[in-house]
Amino acid sequence: MNTETLDGLMACPLFSGISQKEIIEMMHTIRYRVVTYHKGDLFCMAGSPCLHADIIVSGEMVANLIGPSGRVIRMSMHHSGNMLAPAFVFAQDNSYPVTVEVLKESQVFRLTVSDLTTLIEMDSRIAMNYMRILSNIVSYLTKKVSMLSMNVREKVSMFLREERKRQQTSRLYINMSRQELADHFGIQKYSLLRCLKEMREKGTIRIEGKYIHLL
Repeated sequence: MNTETLDGLMACPLFSGISQKEIIEMMHTIRYRVVTYHKGDLFCMAGSPCLHADIIVSGEMVANLIGPSGRVIRMSMHHSGNMLAPAFVFAQDNSYPVTVEVLKESQVFRLTVSDLTTLIEMDSRIAMNYMRILSNIVSYLTKKVSMLSMNVREKVSMFLREERKRQQTSRLYINMSRQELADHFGIQKYSLLRCLKEMREKGTIRIEGKYIHLL
């Protein structure tokens, strides 16, 4: 196992609290492989079966929900250390609900479902970590569904409040383009720009490039 793969596993919440030495020892008891995806590749299409437990160990992907009309809602970004669709690995209906596209060349650490089961049964820490991952997904999706029912200003305000809490500052760095941010909210770009303009004119925010200051 190379250093990049090991670093990616160390960053994965599945192995939280587990040392590098322990991870290496665990890998000797199971079968795995590392798969390369190139920029522009489709990791999966919505509706395709989730047959493996996959962990990104390098690179970047985006998960989009595409409606019947072609409307795109950005559901999540995935980076090194992220598990892909962990909630569907053991599901009776294990179809991916989203389309996942590769944004940067990515290396994916791939396990069979049976080998993931072996890891979970082998170490109670992995079992607990896996349950925590699933719980966090439920929490995230609950917020996402709630956001989709809001109007544009409510969506933007909720996002900014959460970013302030996460970044621990009122000077927020937004690492998304305006189009990506609009896709995250499931709205048109012009609606987002109009909302930001109104908030700026009312003295609620100040915008400086990728920074938004909460006033």
